[in-house]
Amino acid sequence: MGGNKQKTGLLISCWILLALVLVIFFFVKKDAIFSNLKNTNFFERIGQKTPEFIENYKEPETKKESNGLLDIEITPGPAEIGSITEVAEVNNTEHESPVQEIKIEKQVEEKIEDKQKPADQVTEQKKEEPKSVAKSKVNLCFVNVDSDGKVIRRITTREIPKSNAPLTNSIKALLNGPESGDKNCMSLIPAGTRLLGASVKNGIATLNFSEEFEFNGISADSYRAQLMQIVYTATEFSTVDSVQFLIEGQRKDYMGSEELQIWIGSPYSRSNFQ
Repeated sequence: MGGNKQKTGLLISCWILLALVLVIFFFVKKDAIFSNLKNTNFFERIGQKTPEFIENYKEPETKKESNGLLDIEITPGPAEIGSITEVAEVNNTEHESPVQEIKIEKQVEEKIEDKQKPADQVTEQKKEEPKSVAKSKVNLCFVNVDSDGKVIRRITTREIPKSNAPLTNSIKALLNGPESGDKNCMSLIPAGTRLLGASVKNGIATLNFSEEFEFNGISADSYRAQLMQIVYTATEFSTVDSVQFLIEGQRKDYMGSEELQIWIGSPYSRSNFQ
């Protein structure tokens, strides 16, 4: 008998505990239970009339907040409201950064200043400074004729643009004639003479001139003088010992007219003009 009483008491305790759990669950989930009973018309489906307290039940109001990324629908509560407010403040800080606003305002001010500047002033600022051209000094051989008609050699130094073909540029500068700074200098190379080609091999510079170079028409000494001008200018370079003359790409024995001819069939060096 004592054992049966203990079992009966334990069973009653379990039922009481279960009832308490159901009551607590009901009060915690009361809103959800009432809402589901009302929205699903539960009592009408089972053939009963919906009780008045279910029919008059109103769901708690919800508040819609935005965290800046997506909309969240929540039931107001102190802890939840505080969390959402904090997120909103962080997002506002990111989107409304004072540093970013200062940069944008500065860019706008710079654009306005550029528009207000005169067009010529803006153009001058955009112009790049001209790059300085590297130059090299070369010695050019010109001549002078004294009162007795004697041809005198004149060496003058000039700056010309630096290049990979210094001999070619030096001869072309000689063909252009003396400049204002070359005092007491003249050239006996015929006007219009052009350098058609230049090469150096084994110390011999082969220079190819246009047909104008062939005819001087002054005297035998003037022919020698124009050859001397070329030879002394070319042999200023350490790689050149002598010059072989070509006329229009052809190697000739003589140049000049029948009355005034001079040998050009072999290379000329400075020793030929001593």
